[in-house]
Amino acid sequence: ANRKLVTVVESTYLAQNVTLHVVKVGDRFYLVGGGSAGITKIDDVPAEMAQPWLDEQKRTLGNQRDAVLKLLTRWRAPQ
Repeated sequence: ANRKLVTVVESTYLAQNVTLHVVKVGDRFYLVGGGSAGITKIDDVPAEMAQPWLDEQKRTLGNQRDAVLKLLTRWRAPQ
């Protein structure tokens, strides 16, 4: 996501065809709603609120990746 100017950070469904999204554009975050009528900006999301969450998600994903790679390395190692 660091290579893109616009990234959907998180999405959640509220009802059929109704979603909330946190979107990162450059260094700014926005809460937008999407539905059959279109997309609407609801509010700005402060970076100090969104960025720590995003950083934690990246760390968690990195830890999971490392654990899988370690397991695959042990599995592929000659016995």
